[in-house]
Amino acid sequence: MKNNNTITMKETKIYKSKYFVFYWAWVFNISYELCGYFDNRPRINLDLFFFSLTIILPFRNKWTDECVPPKWGIAYHNSIFWIYKGGKGNLKGGNKWWSFYAPWYWKIYQTRMMRQDGSWEIEGSRDYKQFYDEKWNNVLMYKTFDYKYALESGEIQFRKATIIQREREWRLNWFMWLPIKKVYKDIKIEFDDEIGEGTGSYKGGTTGCNYEMLKGETDLQCLRRMEKERKFSR
Repeated sequence: MKNNNTITMKETKIYKSKYFVFYWAWVFNISYELCGYFDNRPRINLDLFFFSLTIILPFRNKWTDECVPPKWGIAYHNSIFWIYKGGKGNLKGGNKWWSFYAPWYWKIYQTRMMRQDGSWEIEGSRDYKQFYDEKWNNVLMYKTFDYKYALESGEIQFRKATIIQREREWRLNWFMWLPIKKVYKDIKIEFDDEIGEGTGSYKGGTTGCNYEMLKGETDLQCLRRMEKERKFSR
C-alpha cells in the first residue's frame, strides 16, 4: 500500500476515493447496483474492456448488510453474455439475470474411450452409464502397470495403476456442425491404493487422476513420464 488512495493487488493498482474506484482490467460490464458490498450507497459500474470505473453515488438507502444487491445492466465474461434484471438481494435469492454462451465458446462435443480393438467408443452412444458399468470392463482397453512413487520422507510407495486412453473433443458453441475442433488426449488412471503425501491422513491420498498425452506418445510412455514428473501433495 503506497498511500490512502492507492492499493496494489497482484500487480494491479486500484485507485480509490470516496466516490469512485478505478483500475485496469479486461472486463465488460455496464450496470447499476442499488448498493455495494456491505455499503448502502448505489453505484454505477463502467467496465469497458481496458479499464474499470465504479462511480459511488453520494446518497444512502435502506440496503444495508448486502453482498448480492439488485442489479440492472449487461456484462460479458468467461465467454458468457449476461443481462441483469434486478433481484431482491442476498437474503431473497440475490440478483436476477439471463445468460447465454457466446458463439465462440468451446463446448464439449464428445468423450471417447479406447476399445480393445483400438477403435474409439463414444461416451453416451449406447447408455449414459456405459463407462462406469462393469460390463464394459471386457470391451474397453484397460491396462494395469506397476507404479512407483517416492514420498518426501524417502519412503517408496509401490502401487498398481490401471489406465485407459481417453479423448475429449470441443467444438464452437453455435457451430458444432463445423469440423473446427480442439482435441485433448490423456490417460485416466486409477490406483489400487492411496498414493502421495496424504496417504493415511484425514485428507487421504490420491486414488485416481488424469495426465495429458504428448503427440506420438503411447499410454505406457505417458504413465512413465507422469511417474517422473507428478507430485501428489497433501
